[in-house]
Amino acid sequence: MDKSQIESYNRKGFLVVEKMFTLEEVIKCKNEISYFYDNKNLPNVICEDKKIRSIFAPHMHSKIYSDLYKDPRLLNISLKLVKENLYLYQYKLNLKEPFLGKWWEWHQDYPYWYLDDGVSNPDMISAMIYLDDTKSFQGPLMVIPGSHTAGIAKFKVKDIVDENNLLNSLGSNLKFTVDNGIVKEYADQNGIEVLEFKAGSVIFFHPNLFHASIGNLSPYDRDTIIITYNSIKNLPISEKKRPDYICSTDYSILTESNELYSL
Repeated sequence: MDKSQIESYNRKGFLVVEKMFTLEEVIKCKNEISYFYDNKNLPNVICEDKKIRSIFAPHMHSKIYSDLYKDPRLLNISLKLVKENLYLYQYKLNLKEPFLGKWWEWHQDYPYWYLDDGVSNPDMISAMIYLDDTKSFQGPLMVIPGSHTAGIAKFKVKDIVDENNLLNSLGSNLKFTVDNGIVKEYADQNGIEVLEFKAGSVIFFHPNLFHASIGNLSPYDRDTIIITYNSIKNLPISEKKRPDYICSTDYSILTESNELYSL
């Protein structure tokens, strides 16, 4: 990764690396998902209307997923963008089944980590790995470039914002979503990018980036892996502890680097 890519990430709030993972690697990850379809009763498998929406902490059940979040290709880029030594904060699969996969409203990730977990700063990064070739009709990630500079944006008014219900941060009716007027303001200024890419591509994005996706009405899967790394200097301090499969308490540093600030 060169200086121009780092500058692009800082300006836009995301960076795309196409085909980082081979088709063989992607297929291995896809095949592992079948275990969770057979074990929907696990607490870390989040379902809506009896369909799997998200699978948290898949590395607790699979060596393939356990090896994946430690992959140097992910860690090297994440370290250069965050400029801090990192640990695994959150790990999940988001599944959109053909014809049934639901939407994700416009939101930022950091409000959940700040308000629910007590993470003081957005010194974090998420890496989304595409497990399918993804076109617009499958509900790919949509982002508003530059929106990460807003800090925590004004929330859309919802009755559920103050409810302490775990599903309100995981289901299709999210509690912390960006106010429609703010979304329009940033979209008018910077546009909206629909991230259509091949399987194996990775999107690295800032925790304050406005992002969303529509439902999957196509006859094809749209599965992704999202791995979030946090600075080891930025540990959660909240007493309102969410389950370990959502907010990890394993603070093992994944990669030590003495060159972070020379980039």
